Amino acid sequence: MAGFNPSSNGTGNLPQSRVIYYDKRFIENLKAQTPFVRCAERRELPVNSGNQLELFMYNTFGANTNQASEGTVGSGITASVGTTTATIGEYADYANFSSLSLATAIDPVVENVGRELSYRLGQSLSAIVRAVVDGASAVDSSVSVKIAGGTALSLNNVRAQVQSLAGRAVMPFNEAEGLFAGVIHPFAIADLLNDSSNDSTLDILKHTVPGQQRMDDLVSTDLAEALEFPASGVSFFQSNLVTLTTAYQGSAASIVAYRTYIMGKDGVIAVRLGGRGDTAMDDGNWRNIECYTESNAARSVADPSGLIPGWTSYKLHFTATLPPDVTMRLRYIDATSATS
Repeated sequence: MAGFNPSSNGTGNLPQSRVIYYDKRFIENLKAQTPFVRCAERRELPVNSGNQLELFMYNTFGANTNQASEGTVGSGITASVGTTTATIGEYADYANFSSLSLATAIDPVVENVGRELSYRLGQSLSAIVRAVVDGASAVDSSVSVKIAGGTALSLNNVRAQVQSLAGRAVMPFNEAEGLFAGVIHPFAIADLLNDSSNDSTLDILKHTVPGQQRMDDLVSTDLAEALEFPASGVSFFQSNLVTLTTAYQGSAASIVAYRTYIMGKDGVIAVRLGGRGDTAMDDGNWRNIECYTESNAARSVADPSGLIPGWTSYKLHFTATLPPDVTMRLRYIDATSATS
């Protein structure tokens, strides 16, 4: 018995069935956190006060165990002051758009590109601060701590460096809560959580119900959330924008060390000059940075036909510096990871 006749119309002769539908809801791209400014002491350089900020610090007096001679006026003490100079730099970027592109784009392109520029600026600020922190070991060799290749970061390593700072009278970054500030790679967090040795995170928390509940809080993919590991004394921000060392300690190129940062009070100092029209940087988190956007600019003598009516941009005056001291108020730990 014969079957049904085939369709007389298909996509071949119906061009309207072959059009493309473009989803206006763009896929969110992957963005790291930019937390280094949040771990820095922040200072402002006033407008119209030059392009350099000079920082001062009294050098400490040593103890005097010699008794004063009765009735004799001794010699006076001469104070000495250490200084360091931070020179402000100007950072700026922009993207502009033709009138045709704004009239035909399916998304709010100026706002969306402005968001990408916010991330660019957040990365830049974090990178500037991180570079200054990475250079601190040239002033104080105790800043840099290297764990043997093939050995992951442990809570003992973190505690040892917190006490190393305390042994030099370095105050916590957050004095009210007694916590140092830190930046740590998510892989290193996994290492801390997977460590089952004595006095590890797991070992400390497993013995109590509240501790077991807190373990669930530490296993977090909310990268904007600060994490405080038990008995560590550090409030860590997660970010994969840490310094990486390939071929760590002479190993194969595929062996990577991830740097973990611990900052005390005045460990690194971020300086901003709030010039006219500068982009507000807030705490350096790219989500809190709002670039300038214009999507309907008036015609001008520079563009009398209005062919470029839209743009997005940022401009910022910023720098970072170490304190004027030979004893640094920070540590960083290089260690390989069992996570990838």
